[in-house]
Amino acid sequence: MAEPFSPMILGLQELGIYLYLFPFLLTLAIVFGVLSYALKEQLPTSARGVISIIIAFFVMLFSVWYPGIVVFFANLFGFGLIAGSGLLLIVILLAFMGIKPADIASNEKAKWTFTAALIFIALLITAAAVGTAMFGTAALLQTSEFWTIIFFVIILALVMLFFGKSG
Repeated sequence: MAEPFSPMILGLQELGIYLYLFPFLLTLAIVFGVLSYALKEQLPTSARGVISIIIAFFVMLFSVWYPGIVVFFANLFGFGLIAGSGLLLIVILLAFMGIKPADIASNEKAKWTFTAALIFIALLITAAAVGTAMFGTAALLQTSEFWTIIFFVIILALVMLFFGKSG
């Protein structure tokens, strides 16, 4: 029996759903949410909606000029799902050991370490989603020199953190 989902997904791609509609809807939701959060008292709902629609249409126009936005979103959400699954696994393993996520936030040093780890994971997801546009070639990420520099910067930051606290 043939798989029915591949032709349906390819049909949606041929209609331009991924290229035009998804970036439009995502931008509309994000801009409206940010405006609702930040300017709830200053702007009425209708003004927030109009501003959001106008910005979303400009993003749709951008996606006509740069169809790589579909690849960016696909990579971003795909790698984000993988990283989110990994973070969920870490939380589950911590729960098995009897450590609550609130316990991590109560300890000042552990909170900053955890925050730095989350920022590092977010940067890796963004770098993987952007790919060669950000780093030139994917082969750069596989070289030992690149990872040596990354680990050196991390060690240097940790040394500065510990020596900065002693003074």
